[in-house]
Amino acid sequence: MSELDELNSLLRRKVMGYIVSQAMFAVTELDVVEHLAEGALDVGELARRTGADQDSLHRFLRVLTAEGLFTEDPSGTFALTPLGALLRRDIPGSLRHFVTLMGGEAYQAWSAAVHSLRTGLPAFDVVFGKPMFDWLGDNPDASVVFNEAQAGLVALRLLPLVERDWSGVGTVVDVGGGNGRLLGTLLSRHEHLSGVLFDLPHVVDEAGTAPHLDDVRERLRVAGGSFFSAVPEGGDAYVLAQILHDWDDGKAVEILRRCHDAMDAEARLLILEQVVPEDDEPHPAKLLDLHMLVLLGGRERGENSWRRLLAESGFELVGIDHSARSSLIEARRSAV
Repeated sequence: MSELDELNSLLRRKVMGYIVSQAMFAVTELDVVEHLAEGALDVGELARRTGADQDSLHRFLRVLTAEGLFTEDPSGTFALTPLGALLRRDIPGSLRHFVTLMGGEAYQAWSAAVHSLRTGLPAFDVVFGKPMFDWLGDNPDASVVFNEAQAGLVALRLLPLVERDWSGVGTVVDVGGGNGRLLGTLLSRHEHLSGVLFDLPHVVDEAGTAPHLDDVRERLRVAGGSFFSAVPEGGDAYVLAQILHDWDDGKAVEILRRCHDAMDAEARLLILEQVVPEDDEPHPAKLLDLHMLVLLGGRERGENSWRRLLAESGFELVGIDHSARSSLIEARRSAV
């Protein structure tokens, strides 16, 4: 194969990458992964159980087998790999809801990505007629999927928080904490902590009966409101986990200033986010940066941008821990 042919093949694969993600979305919608979690099945039986066309199912699975999600033996029997098992619904770190989120409304929003390129504004608003969080507020089922998708990522991004030294901390305020999966996990690991779960009223309503909070409910208070208006006072640590990347710099400064208003001089601000490397190498944060632009008009930020954003909001950077999948940015109120 000539160098031109190799380049052509490489580029075509990149252009057609959405086919892989949509194939994953399709097989999760039909619960293919859940059935294979019970054991290997031949394609005919798998088609019968999922209500799929047998030939079409085989063709979908053939693609995803090549991507490492399944194995196939010569008889046409398929089994899950450890990679494919991450799409199971009810396992720690499940990406099932993330696939649903990325394959549904997010995928549709990307059809208008050129709007974001031209204007710097979110394409989601053009496709769905309103901003994403407003749309989620009007579509409860989609809101549940969104919150479950975020919760599924908790196991991947929680490590810097769990391993932090929490001595001397009594109350943690999780700002924009969704259904409480992150805060609940943190409280269960550190039994001396109490927590305040803060998010929009229709979001925290889901936490009222969430079983993953049952063991920590006596140490947990739920508060509804907008972090653009006010944030609960009295916390020793304030957590913003994957929140600020949803917003442009102006809105992010507003959120940070509301946290600043609620904090006393000894409190700490803990931000879990991606920090974009200042190089030209591939990195997930660079993909996520575009995704935030198309969906919300938000952005991922490099270290210099984080320093500037914090300074504009009345904070000074204490340090950044880059040791895990998400970086932990620690800040305190500026002395001046």
